[in-house]
Amino acid sequence: RALGPGAEPLLRALSAARPPAELGALLCNLSQAPEGQRALLEPSGRVLQRLLALVRCPDSAEMRRGAVGALRNCCFQWGKNGGFG
Repeated sequence: RALGPGAEPLLRALSAARPPAELGALLCNLSQAPEGQRALLEPSGRVLQRLLALVRCPDSAEMRRGAVGALRNCCFQWGKNGGFG
């Protein structure tokens, strides 16, 4: 379950000009684990800003669905625990 060094290439791919559409589903799955949520909601907010931008991605419905799913998963977990503490 621990992300370890495997999260870095995923987050790097997310910041590419045109991330692969399959990344959306992967991010959605990743966001189901508390470790994944922490990686997506890292303190600088860069990953979160990129996810929000991908919600309007005109090139890929698959990417849009994945980004929305990842954000939804992070919001539900945040509300359930009152934070990630």
